[in-house]
This record gives sequence, C-alpha cells and structure tokens, in this order.
Amino acid sequence: MNATTTADFLDAPQTDTWVQLRGRMRYTRWFIYALVPLVLLTASPWPEHSLAHGIFSWAGHILVVIGVMIRVFASLYVGGRKNHELISDGPFSVVRNPLYIGSFVAMTGLGLLTTSFVITALLIAAFALCYKFTVEREELFLSRKFGEHYEHYMRHVPRWLPNLALWQNPSELSVKPYFVLRTILDGAMFFLAIPILETVCELRIQGVLPTLLQLP
Repeated sequence: MNATTTADFLDAPQTDTWVQLRGRMRYTRWFIYALVPLVLLTASPWPEHSLAHGIFSWAGHILVVIGVMIRVFASLYVGGRKNHELISDGPFSVVRNPLYIGSFVAMTGLGLLTTSFVITALLIAAFALCYKFTVEREELFLSRKFGEHYEHYMRHVPRWLPNLALWQNPSELSVKPYFVLRTILDGAMFFLAIPILETVCELRIQGVLPTLLQLP
C-alpha cells in the first residue's frame, strides 16, 4: 500500500506543503506561548543546583532533542510525496502521527525544563485535548478521500503508540529539501525556548523577577 498521513491534511482544502506544515505547527506554537506567563509568574520549589532540578533539566533537554529529531526524520517521508498518496512507510508505517508525536515529546521536554510537574502536566493535558480533535478531523477527511485504503491503514497502524514490528521502508525515497528545511526551522523554535527559560530562571535567582507562586 502506498501512503498518506493524518498529519498532512490539517488544512484539508490546501495542497501546498508549506501551508500544511504551518497548520501542523500552529497549535504547538500556542502551547509554547502559553508557557510564557506560567514561567514568568511561577517557580518550582526545587533550588537550581538541587538533584531534582538537575534531573528535570537533563530530561527536558533530552526530550526536546528527541522530539525535534522525530519531526525532522518524519518530514523526510512527507516532503516530495504527492498529496494524493497515502504515506504508510518509514515512521508512518509504525504510527499514524509521527510528526505530532515529535511535537508532543519536545513539548513535554519544555515542560520539564520549567522544573514543574504541574506546568508539564498542564501542557500535556492541553496538547492531548487539542490534538485529539485535530487528528479526529484529519482522519475523517482522509477516510472520505481514500476510502477503504485509509480504513485498512487505520486498522493496522496505531494512532499514537508506535508498533516497531510494522516498520517498512521504500526502496528509494524522494525528498523535498524545502519541506525538510521548514521542519528544521520550526524545530528551532523548541531550541530557542531553552535559553529563554534559562534566562527567566536566572533573572528570578537574581531577584529581578518576583516569584508569585510556587508550583511543584
């Protein structure tokens, strides 16, 4: 079976891949923007040089890197493919939404970088709720567009939890560099958030920013 992805049609009437990519990342940007007031107004109860703070920080950095890598890798299989294909190879052969999963992993990493369980949980809950409806809408569109082919894909490939036993690769891969570059640039948004969070933390330590509320 050739291939299409639920992540490809957030803006269903559109056919331009750059427009589709912007649609996929729009919601993720909202979540990152939502971090700003939370980080500015709150602080975690763990001191900067404590073991707990260090664990949060390392885990957050690792998840951000992994999430961005997942997105870039998945974009190799989307870029250069016709929109009327049903993408079901590479990462799309083991899970239906690898691009969203990459965003979720990176977003969780940013939450951990705040060293707050509460903020991380809020981001995860908001992300899951929003993307639940987004994916349902996409699946409905794709089911109508591709009929039984997509129904078969849905029955055999999980929506969120990858099944690595299903992995299959094409004999060759056509890549659209511009699409991959756009994914990399969007991924840079996650990396840019890291020094911003660290700067806010330092300003709070120096007493420039007040702590209005502590969130564990």
